[in-house]
Amino acid sequence: MSDSCVLPGFDATEAAAIAKRLFALEGPLKQLDGERDLNFLIGDKGSRYVLKIANVDESPAMLECQHQVFERLAETRVFPEVATARASVNGRLVETVYSQAGHEHACRLMPFIEGRVLAEVDNPSAALLEDLGRRLARLDHALASFTHPALERPLLWKMDNALDVLASFKALLATQRERDLVEYFEAGYRERVLPRLGDLRRAVIHNDANRANVLVDDSGARVVSIIDFGDMVASWLVVEPVIAATYAMLDRDEPLRAAAHVLRGYHAELPLTAIEIDLVFDFICMRLCMSVCINAHQGVLEPDNLYLLTDVEPARQLLGLTREIDAAAARTILSPE
Repeated sequence: MSDSCVLPGFDATEAAAIAKRLFALEGPLKQLDGERDLNFLIGDKGSRYVLKIANVDESPAMLECQHQVFERLAETRVFPEVATARASVNGRLVETVYSQAGHEHACRLMPFIEGRVLAEVDNPSAALLEDLGRRLARLDHALASFTHPALERPLLWKMDNALDVLASFKALLATQRERDLVEYFEAGYRERVLPRLGDLRRAVIHNDANRANVLVDDSGARVVSIIDFGDMVASWLVVEPVIAATYAMLDRDEPLRAAAHVLRGYHAELPLTAIEIDLVFDFICMRLCMSVCINAHQGVLEPDNLYLLTDVEPARQLLGLTREIDAAAARTILSPE
């Protein structure tokens, strides 16, 4: 996936024409939020689809990889709902379309999964957060034997690249206080995490279970699905629950308790090792540092994309709060054992 967040240049009229021509699909259409891909919701409730026009730099191989993963998750019933791509009138899962500027883009059609995003649930319950952890663990278990060449790729949001991300973008942060916070956690990461990376398990992970990518039922009691596999990558297994736990902490009165529920659910299905548990808090802090730095970078690339501002301020606030937390106490709270 491209690290560019510049959306493809298609309007709603062009999207409707593409849906009709390539997928024989017509109906009400509206643009959805997106970071790098352009998404349009098409159809009436109960029979809706998402037309996805990929970023110009997206790898077709990565899209094929995603489709293989969708099929595997559907077969193993990891989630109650899994969106698998619908073939075009030409029998292809991925089609090619061209913008008015002449740029080539991959295009596909996915069923729209009904439900609410986790971000819309006020004060998610412990049971819901533990369910999220369990579902992620089942996802990772289902992908335990999965490999694909496209997954070994450069990606800003890959934890392996954390220190490079900070070095590249921390100068773009708005205040010296933010830069000082990032450098504080960077020093801790170098001291505690870098020497132990060789002891961590590697796996294919979703890598982006943020609050906008987790779908829950109308009652907010259980996870229905996890969407947007665009950041899927091969990395350290523990990063999977860490990312979900980090986003679960945003806007919470007791953020560590919220994170602990996610980790407890994950650990119950796919036990973390002692070293992984010990490094969870360090990885949470590094994910927050990456988030504020990458958001600063994206804001320069596309300042008018409001979707990129999602969770930016809560992440900044949590980063500051995390600096005040006693690390040893945090590790005790976050331990799922």
